Amino acid sequence: MDTGQGRFEQINAVNEAELKQKMIELESKFPEHGGWFREGEVIEIRGSKFRVQSVKPNQLRLKLLQRKEA
Repeated sequence: MDTGQGRFEQINAVNEAELKQKMIELESKFPEHGGWFREGEVIEIRGSKFRVQSVKPNQLRLKLLQRKEA
């Protein structure tokens, strides 16, 4: 999660219930937070698609994906 303070917070959870609980706790701790990011997730920025390669405390690594031909 982007805390809104120039850092990412990482969540390690065993199951979905634990993940949701930790997400609620972090969202209350950082009310001005930005988005949530997961490794392997595909995101779109300005019409280009990227895969999230890694999320570190102050770095988000993206890989540019090829466009599919119609």
